[in-house]
Amino acid sequence: MQYGQYGRSGSLGTEVEMLKSAVARYFDVYDIRVTYDAVAFFVKCEPSTLEEKFDNLRLDLVPRNYVPFIRKRGAEYAIIIGKRKPIGRKGNLANIILLCVTLVSTTITGAILWSNYYRLPELFTPSTILNGIVFFVFPLMLILGSHEMGHFVVARRYRVNASLPYFLPSIPPLGTLGAFISIRDPFPNRKALLEIGIAGPIVGFLVSIPVAIVGFMLTQVNLVHVIVAPGAPVFKAPFLYNLMMSFFPFSSGSYIIFPTAFAAWVGFFATALNLLPAGQLDGGHVARALLGDNSRYLAWATLIVMIILSLFFTSWILIALFVMILGVRHPPPLNDISKLRVNRKMLGAVAAAMFLISFTPIPVTTNPANPSFMMTSTANTVSVNNSTAQSFVLTLTNTGNMAENITVSVQQNTSGSAYFETLFALSSNASNSSSFSPVLRVHVRLGDTANVTVKIFEINPKLQPPAPGTYIVTIVGNSNGYVRAYSVSVVAS
Repeated sequence: MQYGQYGRSGSLGTEVEMLKSAVARYFDVYDIRVTYDAVAFFVKCEPSTLEEKFDNLRLDLVPRNYVPFIRKRGAEYAIIIGKRKPIGRKGNLANIILLCVTLVSTTITGAILWSNYYRLPELFTPSTILNGIVFFVFPLMLILGSHEMGHFVVARRYRVNASLPYFLPSIPPLGTLGAFISIRDPFPNRKALLEIGIAGPIVGFLVSIPVAIVGFMLTQVNLVHVIVAPGAPVFKAPFLYNLMMSFFPFSSGSYIIFPTAFAAWVGFFATALNLLPAGQLDGGHVARALLGDNSRYLAWATLIVMIILSLFFTSWILIALFVMILGVRHPPPLNDISKLRVNRKMLGAVAAAMFLISFTPIPVTTNPANPSFMMTSTANTVSVNNSTAQSFVLTLTNTGNMAENITVSVQQNTSGSAYFETLFALSSNASNSSSFSPVLRVHVRLGDTANVTVKIFEINPKLQPPAPGTYIVTIVGNSNGYVRAYSVSVVAS
């Protein structure tokens, strides 16, 4: 036998004897092998009692700064015990500082969201800051805090040392990158790995649902129509978010969501992000508990998908790098032998379902240019006498998301092939000007309407009454060449 730091040649050291005594309380030891940094005890055990006995051994040894793990080698069970690096008392100063900074960053974000929602001229006033805290910061921190406390409480139940949450600040429009807790002990077994990993997403997910409902109710009460300009960020909602929103009437229109509803969006996004089955993410814990070492294939597949998605949403590459830095392959728990029962495996199905209904492959996109307009008229038939034709008003409404230059012209349809340009007068409330031209260009601002007063004349002879017939008013959008035509019948009075 080799004793190394655990004993002297020819006799077992005191530490090895103590460890043997601890192991023998739960298992029948028939062989001991000592190396420089660990002691292996070969034991006899029943698979039905292995999990409980090994966990009791862990609880005996961890306070003495030893870490046991059990492995099966052929038909033999070996309990390997190594020294545990003592964890000094760590204060909560870092947690408090990060929490304060995150509260500041989310408060700034909340004030901006509140000001933008009501289109207020000033971003930071006592009123916008207070409303931002109440309607954005509080629900968002409730979701993120509940998520992390779910991990913390279950870790404590398994007597796994875990830190308080570390909140991560960020710039608007999110205000935070979420939070995490530090697990300072190895996971004892697959059951603990599964339950600690899934506890946070379940709690955060359940809290996000009522927050979303409250946010949708507030949106419905305070409807604010929005036209998203080209190039502006657009947040894509996951399936569950869209499903819940569909029960509210505003979902069929173009309205900006209330800050509380956006806090719920962040909550669902955080849930899906944490449930990615890779590395040290919550989904990585769940996958390792369910699939064992085979979870590494799912982890690498997830990493490849994230890299592909980064072609459409660049932030995925940052998340992929984060996973790679922490390690794509999840380390095994101390007891990787005991299998999960069927009811525990069902939690894996719950995790998969939560991920699918919370995940958005491309959460943020850039709004494309969408030039369009609508045309209506006060008359389809106008009368003409010996002096002139009756005028009519053509209304042009900009229904797109950008200012539009619209070209207006009038032509006479004689046998469907010959067209003669005519003159008309313009009065536009979009440009506050009047002109007299055979072809007019009207600049219609975003969401605005231009009223064009049309009076038809013959060009040759100049300014003579038009001949009876069908005249075509043609409207062309200069941005995309979109054409609308409107026919007017001219009849003799």
